[in-house]
Amino acid sequence: MPPKLSKSDKQDLIVAHLRASGTCHTLKDLEKSLPAVASINSIQVKEYIQALTDENRIRVEKIGSGNWYWSFGSDERIQHERQLGRVKTEVEQARQSRTDAAEALATETTRREKEADSGIGCESERMALQEQRAELQAAVDRLRAETAAAQPGGGGGGDARAGLDSVRNKGVLQVREELAGFRQQALQWTDNIYVLEEYLRRLASGDREIIHAVQRDCYGDEYVDGGLRELS
Repeated sequence: MPPKLSKSDKQDLIVAHLRASGTCHTLKDLEKSLPAVASINSIQVKEYIQALTDENRIRVEKIGSGNWYWSFGSDERIQHERQLGRVKTEVEQARQSRTDAAEALATETTRREKEADSGIGCESERMALQEQRAELQAAVDRLRAETAAAQPGGGGGGDARAGLDSVRNKGVLQVREELAGFRQQALQWTDNIYVLEEYLRRLASGDREIIHAVQRDCYGDEYVDGGLRELS
């Protein structure tokens, strides 16, 4: 008993038969010839022909009142050439896309490297820090001036001289009380300065060089290693 043919095997036999005939066939002709060729029933011929037509393995053309079917070797070659052309086009498009992507990546990488070298990306952050530093320095200057004015003899000009004249005329006890008050005020303003120092540390993200540079610039002669000189 011959081996049972699969559906694919039967389709291959039908296509081979049409190519070997070298001519066109009507459905009625195929219903007579294909059962013996492909080992199928005549009622299955239309189903097989339709499947092969849908897969473009055989061609069909309506001539007159009926359809004619054929499959020439040249048709398969042309179909393969078209398919090969489509594949080549898709491959070329993929290569071009890859090239474009690589060029875009290289351009972007170069741009970012230039920005990193020139510091453009951090410019806005630096400007913001500079503005904050200027505000902080102005606040520290005001506190220094107020602290100096609060200390004995710390006022400027005529106000200071008038204060000294007034002190000379007062008793020792009263002078000591006023000095204690002045010292308390100075300590209070010093505490305020320490609060500003803590704010500076947050702005500078703990960078000691930046913090010490601002302290030296703002405290002047009152600066010692690590911060503001303690009151004696």
